[in-house]
This record gives sequence, C-alpha cells and structure tokens, in this order.
Amino acid sequence: MTAIHAIGVDVGGTKAAAVRVDAAGVVAARATVETPADDVPALLTAMVEVARRVAVPGLTAIGVGAAGLVETGTGSVRYAPNIAWRDVDLVEVMRGFGVPVAVDNDCTTATIGEHLAGAGRGVDAFLYVGVGTGIGGGIVSGGAVFRGAHGFAGEVGHIVVEPGGATCGCGNRGCWETVASGSTLSRLGRDRLGPSADGPAVVRAARAGDAIALGILREVGTRLGEGIAGLVNVLDPQLVIVGGGAAAGAGELLLDPAREVLGREVEGAGCRPEIPLVAAALGADGAAIGAGLWALAEAA
Repeated sequence: MTAIHAIGVDVGGTKAAAVRVDAAGVVAARATVETPADDVPALLTAMVEVARRVAVPGLTAIGVGAAGLVETGTGSVRYAPNIAWRDVDLVEVMRGFGVPVAVDNDCTTATIGEHLAGAGRGVDAFLYVGVGTGIGGGIVSGGAVFRGAHGFAGEVGHIVVEPGGATCGCGNRGCWETVASGSTLSRLGRDRLGPSADGPAVVRAARAGDAIALGILREVGTRLGEGIAGLVNVLDPQLVIVGGGAAAGAGELLLDPAREVLGREVEGAGCRPEIPLVAAALGADGAAIGAGLWALAEAA
C-alpha cells in the first residue's frame, strides 16, 4: 500500500517551516527558510520554496498554518498584525503542487496537531496558547476545534489587559501579547540587560543564573499566567497547553511562574479540579504537523 503523506507549512513573519508527515503525524522530512514580514511577494515565494524542499511524488495534500485571521472555507488571510499581508489567497498560492490545499491560522493548526498527535490527544476540552513573537491561541471543545463564525476564534493575544500600554502589532495598546510574549522578553531584555539582549539572550542569561534575566522571565511568566487564568474562567478547559517558539526556548523558566499564578488566580481555585498547564508535545513542529494532518483530514 502506498504511504499517505502530506506537507504541512507553518508560515510567519520570520520563518517558514515545512514538514512532510504521515497520517499518524510522524515527520519524514523538514525544512526551514527565513521570511521577510514586510515583503509579501518574497514571503509567499519562501512559503512555496520551503514546501518544495520536502515534497515527494504521490503527495495527498498540503496544509498551511498562517499567522493572522484566516477565513473559514476560503483560505484567505484577511489580516495579520505582525505581517504585511491583507486578503491573501494562500490556497491559490499553493495550487501549483496539484493536490488539495487546506489553510488555517497557525495556532489553530498547532491546536490540531496537539489534539491529534500531541499533549491534547484524547482530551475533549483544552486551551492552546502559542507564545512566540506574539500570542495566539486555539480552543478544543467537545472534541472539536472551535473556529467561531468566520474562522477567527482563538486570537487570545489581542485581549487588552493594560489600557494605554505598549503599542501592539494590531494597532491597539496594551494587548496581552505586549506583556507576555517573546517580543516582551526582547523588549525587557534590551531595556534591562543592554541593546543586544533579545529573547533568546535573556533565556541564556537566565539559565546561567543572571538575576535580572531570571526576573524578566518571572515577570513575563506571571503575566502569561494571569491571562491564562482569565481564559480558564471563561472556557473551563480540562488542560492548558503552551507552545510556540518563545515558550519552547524558555521552558519551565516561563511556565513555572505561569502555573503559580494560574493556581492562585483562577476562580474557586480550591474548589474546582486542578487545570494542568503543560508544554506542547510537538515543540516547534506543532503548527506544521497540525497543518499537514488537517489537510489529510480535509482531503479524505
């Protein structure tokens, strides 16, 4: 029997990553290329190129997880806060591969990946929070991904938590992602450790025992936990899964303070079942794996 494979592409403002996966989510090949957030034609060219690097004859489908508001049923990215694209038809961009194409938000595809092949397998109700350059999210309820009326559900990073605060990529001020994301780590690192201290540098310094860097991660982890506690109050999930590049890099230095706050600030903390907060099992591949698995499901 011929193996069933799909390509999953995770495309954002700094990189496009592609994997070739089978129906169980096992990765057979992967590739990554850099992407320019402010040059849409170059970004789309990079997306096609990275998919070509893992393509083989006999593909079943291609899935794309794209940062931004992806409209259900059309594959169009209507808006992205941290990338210059507006009303971009990603299905049309990928038609040259000659197989069915499925497009969704990147955190939605990461949620699908964790649900089908990761930490959310077998869990009927969970919240996924993706902490990268910004913050995105995904919701599983009743065993299915919740997309909302237009496909835009899960944009948890754009809840205003600090009115008048830092300007967000979406244009508002004080969104959750301005206080609890990888960009926050970089901003606080530059302010407190020096102009070259981006997010990864803050994490390295913290792992080496630097007190200022440890304080930055605790501060950002605390703000992350505050937001998660509020979302748990709204959604009542069985589980919270935290993924994304910044979360994967910082690991428990970020998640431990978030857990402390969640356990303390969720409503009725001592009178309700504990809500575990765990790291995403699929790591940096999650959105791409989920995109591939979603494309296989759509093509079936």
